Amino acid sequence: MKPFCEYITSEILPGVRALIAKKMIEDHGITQSKAAELLDTTQPAISHYKRDLRGMKISLLKKHPEIMEMVDSIAKRIMSGEVSSKNTDQEFCSICRYMQKHDLIQNTTSK
Repeated sequence: MKPFCEYITSEILPGVRALIAKKMIEDHGITQSKAAELLDTTQPAISHYKRDLRGMKISLLKKHPEIMEMVDSIAKRIMSGEVSSKNTDQEFCSICRYMQKHDLIQNTTSK
C-alpha cells in the first residue's frame, strides 16, 4: 500500500498541475513555456500535461466543484503574481489537505 502523500505525488499532483496549466494557457493566453516557468517545471512537462487531460485522476478532480474552484483560484493567484513559482507547492498541498480531510481519495492503493 502506498502512503497517502506518495499516492498524491504520483497520481493526483500531475492532474492538479495539468488543470492549473490548462487554465493559465486557455484563460490567460500564456504560452506553454511561460506556464512552465510559473509552475517551476519544464515546457515538455506542460505539453505532456495537456496531452494527458483525459486521465482518470483528472476526472476525479473535475467531479468536485470545490477542488476546481481551488484550481481556478491558484491559477489566478499565480497569474497575478500573488503566488510565485517557488511557493506553488504550498498551494498544491492545500488541495491535498482538502482531499484528505473530505475523504475524497478512497486509496491506500495496493498494487
